[in-house]
Amino acid sequence: MPASFSFVIHGEARENSKSMITTENIFFILLFPGILALLAGVGLTRFYWRWDIPPYGRQTRFLNVVFHPEKYAKDAPLSAIRILNLTGVLFLAGAVCISAYEILRTILT
Repeated sequence: MPASFSFVIHGEARENSKSMITTENIFFILLFPGILALLAGVGLTRFYWRWDIPPYGRQTRFLNVVFHPEKYAKDAPLSAIRILNLTGVLFLAGAVCISAYEILRTILT
């Protein structure tokens, strides 16, 4: 095998690995803040839980608490809870998009 041909293969593999590392970094940069924002939103919701609703337990649905915090939390921090929940969902959606992009790129090459 000619040396130039093997150099092209190694150069192409090096470019693919750099691209993979970049998408992995973007994935983790989006994933961890998304999880933290959702946890902070749920934590605030639980901290400001309304007294007339039974405490957070097995019967409480997580997605219902995330998407409808006004049913469970007092009005004081409601805008902060909504912003945290929306930010977390958007970050996680971005991480899912990066994963879908990487899967499609791998399938098509």
